Amino acid sequence: MSKIIKCYYCGKVIETENQLVEKKIPMATKVGIRNYRRKFHMNCLPKYLEGRADKSLLTKENNDWNAVYNYFRKELLGLGETKSLDTHTVRRLTGLRLGQYYPNGQNVRILPRGYDFKTILLTMKVVKPKVNMYVSNTNFSNSKHRTDGIMRFITGEINDVSQRIEQQNKASEKLMKDKDIPSFDYKAKLKEKKQEQGNTVQNDINNLFGGQL
Repeated sequence: MSKIIKCYYCGKVIETENQLVEKKIPMATKVGIRNYRRKFHMNCLPKYLEGRADKSLLTKENNDWNAVYNYFRKELLGLGETKSLDTHTVRRLTGLRLGQYYPNGQNVRILPRGYDFKTILLTMKVVKPKVNMYVSNTNFSNSKHRTDGIMRFITGEINDVSQRIEQQNKASEKLMKDKDIPSFDYKAKLKEKKQEQGNTVQNDINNLFGGQL
């Protein structure tokens, strides 16, 4: 393919036309929901549609987003619950979900790229002391300047946080697998084997002599 085309779902390059499939995707815009044609790997489209159809998965990600939104507003900006985040801040946070500056006309839910909202939230908690000090000692020209300054702390730490979470998850998976593997007691197995052999010999003797010995 002469033009580089990336899959809407995984974000990786679609190498050949045989791998390419297009699908109209509903997108939230300022004037309501509009359908836009997006390009996918052939094997990625079913995964995307399955994720979109999983209401519990969507609900979970929406709840994680709410936690990110509220933490940034209260703990990093010091705003009350009646205050809303400005558009720029929301776009920076949702862009980070995809590993980008802004989401640029993409839904941010169910896509397996960038950083999930739980990782973003944990990173914000890690950098909170530094951010609070930075906000207290800096004169910002506007809210955009303040948000971008805070985001530098988050983007500077999020790769490390993501790697630590991945390592922890792998360790947990290994632990669970180890628990599922029964331990092998050599001595007990040997004793069991000898008993089986002894019982077999005794049965043969009984069968031969009619149990008279």
